[in-house]
Amino acid sequence: MLRKLTLAGALGLAALATPIGAALAQGTTPPPAAAPATQPVAAAPADSEWIPCAKMWDWAAYQCRGTKDSWNNGTPVLYLTGLTYHDRGTYSQEQIDEYNEKSWGGGFGWGRYNDKGDYFGWYGLIFRDSHFKYTKMFGWNWMTYWPAQGDIAFGLGYTAFLGSRPDIYSGIPFPGILPLASVKLGKAEVIGTYIPKVSQGTTGNGNVAFVFGRWFF
Repeated sequence: MLRKLTLAGALGLAALATPIGAALAQGTTPPPAAAPATQPVAAAPADSEWIPCAKMWDWAAYQCRGTKDSWNNGTPVLYLTGLTYHDRGTYSQEQIDEYNEKSWGGGFGWGRYNDKGDYFGWYGLIFRDSHFKYTKMFGWNWMTYWPAQGDIAFGLGYTAFLGSRPDIYSGIPFPGILPLASVKLGKAEVIGTYIPKVSQGTTGNGNVAFVFGRWFF
């Protein structure tokens, strides 16, 4: 039995040595051993810096990161408008009687809270304006709260947007930025903004308060 095992081992070694010996005799290098199989390496993700936040000063970079994060990872938000109040010192009673102060409408958005409790979100709105025409808006908003992460809280922030209404530039979209103040009650939030006076004289555009709400899903 031992003899048979010894003979089998010798034959195996001889078979293994044959191609190596032949290669050496011909002056060539024996082929290298095959490399072990490896898992394919995933390609690196494409650069997501469509806005270079890191190159901005601190506050702008914070706003930039929050806005981008809400775009990519936001959850749905329902918007409902709203009431409008025209300053009685700016507009005549005749104008007030003609204007619409029930700016019913709504829209849809998405956004999220960051680890500091600040809210960043995007939205699109359509509602009836003071002249009973339809105003369209698309933009983003930021809100910070006191207390920071409370279910009942007061908020201050801003919104930047593109708006369109028939009586301004014949409906051509125009940019705008407005302040925001809010009261948050759980998933509901009531928000107010103020449109300042933008023309000279005792009557004209602006000095209007606008109230709307949103519901977080």
